[in-house]
Amino acid sequence: MKKLITAIFLLLSITVFAQEKESRRADISEDEMATLRAKRLAMQLDLNVEQQEKLKLFFAKRMESNKELRQERQKMREERMEMTEKQKAELREILTEEQYLKWEQLQEKRRKGRQPPKN
Repeated sequence: MKKLITAIFLLLSITVFAQEKESRRADISEDEMATLRAKRLAMQLDLNVEQQEKLKLFFAKRMESNKELRQERQKMREERMEMTEKQKAELREILTEEQYLKWEQLQEKRRKGRQPPKN
């Protein structure tokens, strides 16, 4: 019984700490994050003020380009899903219901075959 209670308490505390870490990241702006990274490196590498400012700009640019890439990826994902839905609708018009269901099963089997085995 003690082990069960201890295990439950441990799981709850891990969950709480994980959520707190996520919320702290969301509270920090990109500019503040760039400043923090520059300061952290400044302490580790003993950088001068000019180097710190350049690093801050570097991190800010990098974060902005990463943000743009994430947005582009999301847009591409949405376009791909849209295209897939259109193709499925077109296939539904060509195939009978039975053939379409069989085709979906074949596609699912193919997708599962591509995934690496889970350890």
